[in-house]
Amino acid sequence: MNSVETISLRPATAADAKLIFEWRNDPVIVRLGSSQREVTWTEHEEWFSQSITSGKRRIFIVQNDGVPIGQVRFDLLESSECVISAYLLTEFTGRGWGVEAMRSGCEMIFEIWPIQSVSACVRAENKAVQSALAKVGFEEIASKAVPGHKAFQLMREKL
Repeated sequence: MNSVETISLRPATAADAKLIFEWRNDPVIVRLGSSQREVTWTEHEEWFSQSITSGKRRIFIVQNDGVPIGQVRFDLLESSECVISAYLLTEFTGRGWGVEAMRSGCEMIFEIWPIQSVSACVRAENKAVQSALAKVGFEEIASKAVPGHKAFQLMREKL
C-alpha cells in the first residue's frame, strides 16, 4: 500500500485545543517555528478560540489512518492571498506525508477561499520544509523574504 494514501485532513474543532497546544510546544516544533518560543495555555486558548471562529484562519488536523500526526494551517492575509503553516510530529516525518498534507491542504483552501496564492515563510536552515514546499509546487520568492527566512508562493493555477 502506498503510504501517501493513508494521509487525510480534517478541520480542527474545539476538542483539538489541548492536542495542538502540546504539539505547538514540542521542542522540535518550537526550534523550527518562526517565533522560536513556547506559548502559555492562556495564550494558546485565546489564539485557538479566535482561530476556529474568525473565518480568517483554517486549521486542519493531519491524520495517518485516523491518528492525528500534525497540522496544516492557513491564515488569510487579504482577499487574494493566505499563508500556510504546517508541521508533522517528528516521528512521522521523512515519509512524504508532509508533502501530501500540504498539497491536500492547498487544494482544500483554494476551494474554500477565492484566493489566488498561498505563501510560506520558512526559516533559512529548515531545508526539509523548503524541499517539501518545492515538491508541492511552491516557488521561492526572494523579494518577500524576511531576514533569516525564505519566502515561497504557490499560485492557484500551478496546483
